[in-house]
Parts: sequence; structure tokens; C-alpha cells
Amino acid sequence: MSPTPQRRFPLARLAPAALLSAMLALSACATAASLRSAATPLDTYTLNPLASPAATQSGSRIVYVADPTANAAIAGDRIAIKPNSIQVALLGDGRWIEALPLHVRNVLARSLANTGRFAFVGTSTVGPLPDFTLLTDIDAFQAETTGGGDPARVVVSMTLTVLRDVDGRLVASRHFVQTANAPATDARSLVLAFDAANGALLRDAVPWATSVMTGRPSS
Repeated sequence: MSPTPQRRFPLARLAPAALLSAMLALSACATAASLRSAATPLDTYTLNPLASPAATQSGSRIVYVADPTANAAIAGDRIAIKPNSIQVALLGDGRWIEALPLHVRNVLARSLANTGRFAFVGTSTVGPLPDFTLLTDIDAFQAETTGGGDPARVVVSMTLTVLRDVDGRLVASRHFVQTANAPATDARSLVLAFDAANGALLRDAVPWATSVMTGRPSS
């Protein structure tokens, strides 16, 4: 009895199947790596509002601080860093405690409330009718590599606009910008620089907004 002949599969038939298996294996590895990266906990950071002065004055004005606007690159809860003029990356070892526009809004509202010059400062549309609405447009809130002495500097830039709530009339608008150098590009070093730059901006912006909305120079 002659042996049973064995089927021979052309290499042309085997190659696509092998290639597909390899592609599926690579895809599975990439998915697993992505899931591990997404599951890695990130350190969470906050910015500090301006502190209350030793002696505060009571006020009668009510202010509504609206949600700021910001471009998509900085509008999430991740810390943005620009390695060059056309690229934006997200820092891999830190995040803001909440989406950046909301965090900036809350820090700004707390800073205004801490002046003691207002009867109420709110961030919700539910509450007492405001005398003024404060709009904020965040132009920049990122770290930038310098290629110089310090590895990076942070840039904080925003435009504040005061509207009279009863008729929506524009009362005043002003642009503010501050920078601070960071000695390293890890999250903690950058956030300390962000806090320094944002604090300097608040020390300019809060007295200005307070004076505009109360009609009195901020002391």
C-alpha cells in the first residue's frame, strides 16, 4: 500500500495568514501597553489662590465668574508642554486636579472672594443675581522648553473682561501675562513655576478687576 500523499500549501497562501497573525499580536501588545499607561496613576496638582489680607473690607457687589475659554491643547486636566513652536505634548507624570479652565475659574473666584470687597462671588448660574459677570479667555497655560540655562519656562496668559450683568454692557477688558522659569521638566518643578507665574498674574488681575467692579481702588 502506497503512502498517503501529503498536501503542499503554496507559500503564497501561508504568507497572508502569518502576516495577519503577526499584526494581531502587535495590535494586542499595543492595546495592552495603552491600557497599562492609562491605568498608571498620575500625581495631582493644584494652584493657590491669593490669600486673604490681614484686614478685609465688606462690599455689596455680587460677581459671577463664568467658565473660561481655552484652546483644546490646554483645556483638559493634563499639564501641557511645548517642546517647540508647533508641537504640544502632555506631561506624563502629573495632572491638574480638574480641567484647567475650571481650575483657573475656581482659583480666580476664590482670590476675588478673599479680598473681602464683594458680598458674594459665585461660579454657578444658580444663586443671587450678579451685578457683574467676569469672563476669562486663557490664551496660554503651558511650559515651553528654552534650550538655554533653565530647561523650561511656563507661560500664563489670559484676558479678563468685566460685563455689567443688567444689560451685558462691556465695562472693561485687559490682558495679563506672566512667565516663570523651571529648573527641571518633571511635574513638581513645572507646577511650582506655574504657581509662581499664576500667582504673579493674580496679583495684577485681581486688584484691577476689584477696582473695576467696586468703583474703588484696591488697597
